[in-house]
Order: sequence, then C-alpha cells, then structure tokens
Amino acid sequence: MTNASLAAKDGHNDPVDIFEAHRAQLIRSRRAMNVLFLVLFVAVLAASIHVSRFYPERLASGLPRIFEYFGTIMPNLELDKLFLGRGENGRAVPGSIVYWYSDFWLYVRLIIETVLMALTSTIIGAACAFLLCFPASRNLAPNSVVYWLSRRFMEVCRGVPEILYALILVFAVGIGPLAGVIAIAIHTAGALGKLFSEVNENASMRPLEGVRGVGGNWFEEMRYGVVPQVLPNFASYTLLRFEINVRSSSIVGFVGAGGIGQELNRVISLYSDDRVVAVLLLVIVLVTAIDLLSERVRTHFIGKENFQ
Repeated sequence: MTNASLAAKDGHNDPVDIFEAHRAQLIRSRRAMNVLFLVLFVAVLAASIHVSRFYPERLASGLPRIFEYFGTIMPNLELDKLFLGRGENGRAVPGSIVYWYSDFWLYVRLIIETVLMALTSTIIGAACAFLLCFPASRNLAPNSVVYWLSRRFMEVCRGVPEILYALILVFAVGIGPLAGVIAIAIHTAGALGKLFSEVNENASMRPLEGVRGVGGNWFEEMRYGVVPQVLPNFASYTLLRFEINVRSSSIVGFVGAGGIGQELNRVISLYSDDRVVAVLLLVIVLVTAIDLLSERVRTHFIGKENFQ
C-alpha cells in the first residue's frame, strides 16, 4: 500500500500531504533505480577491465616501448645535408629531405586518390542514406513493416566495419580503389541514414499536415514538408562524414582497396621504417587540412550562429 493510500485511509485527505507522499515515493524509486544502474555500471566496467587487461602496470611497462618504436622508424637526417638536392647522377643524397621523400610524387598521387575515394563514397552513401532515412523515421514511415525493414537494413550497412567490406569486395572486384569506394559507401549509407532519420523524427509535423490537407501524397509530404526543415542538418552530417571517410580511405588500403593506405601497408611490410613516417606525416597533414576546410564549409553553409 502506497503512502498516498495510507494517508487517505488515516483520514489525511489533504492534497498537499498526498502530493508530498507521492513525491517522496517517486524520489525513493528513482534513488533505487540510480543505485541499481550504478551497481550494474561498476560491474560491467570491472568485467571490461578484466577482459581487456587494462591494468596500470601493463600501461606503465608498455608506453615506453611505443617511444622506442618511433625511435627506430625516424629518418636519419643530417643537418649539413638536410636541404641538398639530387646529384649529377640524379640520385638523392642520404640524410637529406629529398632522399627521405624520394617517392613524394607517388605519395601525392595516392593522396589525391584517397580524397577522391572519400568524396565519391560520401556522395553515394549520402544519396542512399537520403532515400532510406524517410521510411526509417518512426513518424514518417508509411507503415511499421517498411520502418522495420529500413532500420534493419541500415544496421547491417553500418554494423560491419569498412575494412571487412573492403576485404570481401577486393576478392570480388579485385585490388584497387573501386573496392574501397563501395565499402565506405555502404558503411556511410548506414551511418548517415541513422543520423538523418533521427533529424527527421525531430522535424515539425505541421508542414506535413498542410501538404496533406491540400491533397499531397507521401512523397510530396516528404519533399515539401520535411526536406526544407532538415536539409541544413543533412549537409552538416554529410560534411562531417566526409572527414571520417578520408580517414577510412586511408585504412581500407591495408587490404588492397587503393589510396595512400595501400602504400603505407607496403612500406610497413617491406620494413622501410623511414618511409612509414614519411607517409604517416602526409596522412596527418591531409586529414588536418580536410578537417579545417570541411569545418569552414559547414560553418558557411549552416550559419555561424548555429555553432554558438
């Protein structure tokens, strides 16, 4: 029997007393749930630490080895030869930057290939996500079956890592950028489709009611009632995904799916330690430049006031 019932049974029918008793009961219930969630969280965290062996002593012993590895792959640059060009025989002088980046133009070509892979996969994935997000939105889906199928399909697309898709596609279509583009596009469609559908579910339904009131069908409701509301957020998420896909394009190359990642995998496999750093530096510069450029475009497109 609740406190409110006891108060009423004892003749205390004061609404304030009943309200306070009910409020106290809600507080106790919420406190009990919070304690339960805290216990579960601590239990799961402890299990995760045990499974991953995330122990302080292991970190303390392992961190110095990271710096040792970087010490072995740093190039042997000599200050007096640092800026020397190629000699009369056309060969670079060991110890110079030219010698270290002797394959510079190959790296540039592969970086351009990486950016084009990311751009193509983002466009394809965003287009698929745009088509999927409306039937995958709870408030916009024509019926529950279409909603359920759309959601499950997007979960399959984003549930498998891009590198696994790339590995399968390399076997199917051969080594090269095509496998990487398709793999990243599939994952992008699933990830952006979920984000787009969540934006749709927060859209106002009043424009849809207006379109429906003048005899518009479902497609017209989406086109004129929803798209104008959600398009700025769609653009923001697409640009953000492009940044992610640039990094993904650098990774899928490890399984032969093209881009700068394929060259990085090659120099690692051949133990060309100084070339590993050369490629990594270019990848870092590329990702940083894309992030800065994409941020400027996103701010210009959406409006600076929406970021404050």
